[in-house]
Amino acid sequence: MNKTEVTMKVSQLSGIRQEDCHKIIIALEQVLGEELNASNGVRNAFDKAYKLMGFLKR
Repeated sequence: MNKTEVTMKVSQLSGIRQEDCHKIIIALEQVLGEELNASNGVRNAFDKAYKLMGFLKR
């Protein structure tokens, strides 16, 4: 899926406007990028990504 498809799907599932979903996805990308860049090594990057995905499922 590309970013537009993800935005459309999130909008459909959440009932939130596509424009707002797009802003949220952009912000999430920024947060993920910052966290992964701050990690020390590949193992830490995977650990952070795994923990974040668990957080998002709540």
